[in-house]
Amino acid sequence: MIAAGCTTTPPKPLGPDYAAQGGAAEVRGDWDTARRAFGQAALVADQSGWPAAQRAAIHFDYGRALGVTCYYAEAERELSQAYDLDILTARYRYPALVELARLALVQRQYAASAGYFGRALGTLDRLEAARKVPYAYAELLDDYALALGGAGDAEGATRIIDRAAKVRAGLVGDAHGKPTPPTSRTPYGAHCAQLAGGAQ
Repeated sequence: MIAAGCTTTPPKPLGPDYAAQGGAAEVRGDWDTARRAFGQAALVADQSGWPAAQRAAIHFDYGRALGVTCYYAEAERELSQAYDLDILTARYRYPALVELARLALVQRQYAASAGYFGRALGTLDRLEAARKVPYAYAELLDDYALALGGAGDAEGATRIIDRAAKVRAGLVGDAHGKPTPPTSRTPYGAHCAQLAGGAQ
């Protein structure tokens, strides 16, 4: 649900397809290689004047890879740029907001995280995400509750926890033989070993 909102097929590059390389590295779990490849893809997209929608998708992927490899300030910059580019194209802006919220949450910037989650949730509720993608929606509510609790809003956190419980209560769970889908969360901060080389 979350990442798919920004996915757009970019124009065919004249040189190496850095976006495809980044995507393949992400699938392998090689986030350092993904970060470097998406960084090159973003540079190519910006310098080549790609349409805003395609540039938004590339900056979104680059921002996520930066966050996973612990370049938090750079990740926020790239995800914010993806959000701004999506505004220009009147596209759904919730994917970048959700990622900004989760990036802030892993840094314990709870108030900022809760603000991003609240903005994203308004759009997701209009899109009936609770019905269409309930597992991912419930995960988002879990994270939103953590952000609210961390920001000192225990009452708000309790309301969101109750909403997540209601979403899950409507699901046919593992006891009935249906596998749980993979998490929608980007693993921010999980691959910090390459920090010495600098963000590229």
